Amino acid sequence: MAEKVTLKGVKSGIVLRLPENGEFAALLPAVEDKFKNASEFLGNKHLILSIEGRKISEQEAGQVLMLLAENTKVKCEGVVLENPELEDKFEKLLGPDPGHEKELAALKKEREQMAKTIETLQAAVDPMNCRVIMGNLRSGANIESPGSVMVIGDVKPGATVTAGGCVFVLGALQGNADAGAYGDPDAFIFAMEMDPIQLRISEAMAIAADSAPKQKKGLFNKKEVRPPEVALISEGHIVIADLDSDLVRQNKFYKKKRVSANVAAGSEAADTVKGSTDKE
Repeated sequence: MAEKVTLKGVKSGIVLRLPENGEFAALLPAVEDKFKNASEFLGNKHLILSIEGRKISEQEAGQVLMLLAENTKVKCEGVVLENPELEDKFEKLLGPDPGHEKELAALKKEREQMAKTIETLQAAVDPMNCRVIMGNLRSGANIESPGSVMVIGDVKPGATVTAGGCVFVLGALQGNADAGAYGDPDAFIFAMEMDPIQLRISEAMAIAADSAPKQKKGLFNKKEVRPPEVALISEGHIVIADLDSDLVRQNKFYKKKRVSANVAAGSEAADTVKGSTDKE
């Protein structure tokens, strides 16, 4: 036989090429050998199988899949055939994206964006003048500090964060936030999800308009992911804009000297937690 059975790996799957001529049954031993020899290389990945070189029936495709399952640990997520009719049948059974690759790719991109955001914020925050709160702040919690405050979690409705510097919420800001509480108009409020009840920066204040409850985001929720946002003063008013790394780096907050002794002393009692946090 001039033509031979070949098997090769590609980025998203494996390609099995069968000779165009010859009895299909006579090819199966060669297909089995190819799968056995490639088993260790393929591992237990989730892959797409492409069968090329000749048109095969649904029954024949099933025989190939059985050999793949018996001789490798590959988890086959879909089959691509040169027979358009059979391709349509497999797509109806498996769906256009059987491995949910699009959703997983979106989740990975979101996590990468979060990592970059945290890196940017670390460059902007003076660690000697920033209080870090781990966990969600529930209703009734009241965080006050003469410096800046970073909450690694959500600020729930009914919770309040007050800072002499900036407020950073690495989660959803759904309660109240007060930055620049001692009259610093250069302070800002950052949140991964900006849905506050009330914002205050120095002397400027903004109250959210009533809106319908927001749906929670899930891995397979088709809702568009919103970028992190920053609230700051512009021309005397609080405005909210998508996070810009230049915006954070240009802010004067982290270049300032530490809070003066008289301000710190006057706010010593304020640097406490009233209420409770929910460490999840």
